[in-house]
Amino acid sequence: MKGLLYKDWALIAGGYKANFLFLLVFYGLLTVIGRMTFLAYAMVFVMGMYASSTISMDENSHWDAYAHTLPVTPGQLVAAKYWLTLLLTAASIPLSFLLIALIPDPKPSPLEAALGLAAACTVTLFYFSFVIPLSYKFGAAKARSWVSISILIVAFGPVLLFTQLPEGVTVPIKSAAASLDATVTATWSETSFTVAVVGALLLFSLACIVISWAISVRLYTRKTY
Repeated sequence: MKGLLYKDWALIAGGYKANFLFLLVFYGLLTVIGRMTFLAYAMVFVMGMYASSTISMDENSHWDAYAHTLPVTPGQLVAAKYWLTLLLTAASIPLSFLLIALIPDPKPSPLEAALGLAAACTVTLFYFSFVIPLSYKFGAAKARSWVSISILIVAFGPVLLFTQLPEGVTVPIKSAAASLDATVTATWSETSFTVAVVGALLLFSLACIVISWAISVRLYTRKTY
């Protein structure tokens, strides 16, 4: 397993070192100078997604045909991708916290930053849990395209649909949304509630990863090279 992790890490370090340094400087400056906190959270997604790019590299180099001659199981080969994503995502958390800490006052509170990073981790791992099985089934390029398009539809589809609804329908929805926002804002000040939300998001992410790994192993085992 260590050898598989080292192989994927070497691919990332060799292919994305300059890209990462550029993003670190660019995102860092915008986060600190422009107070764009969301870019600190975006670093979690960027670093976490580097691992999925190794599947494209494996396809281009026909690595999997060679890997079948090694004394490793399909579960180990697939698990290396997941462990690398978890490690890179975990490494991005202190880096993002550092960027947020460098923002001049007023800056997000530690609880707010923790929730934002938990949400970023959830999105990253949830995205990854779809991309990897689909990559083994249809190829990495198609998988990334389909998942990205699906996310755009889910994220912006309801907004576009809402703009097309008659005013008689949208007014009650806006009122209900305002009432919900006020309730959430009042509840949000409770530390226990925030911690519970953060914990639930992380547990949901890990559950998605475990299920995704089991599916990916089955798909990888059935592939022919």
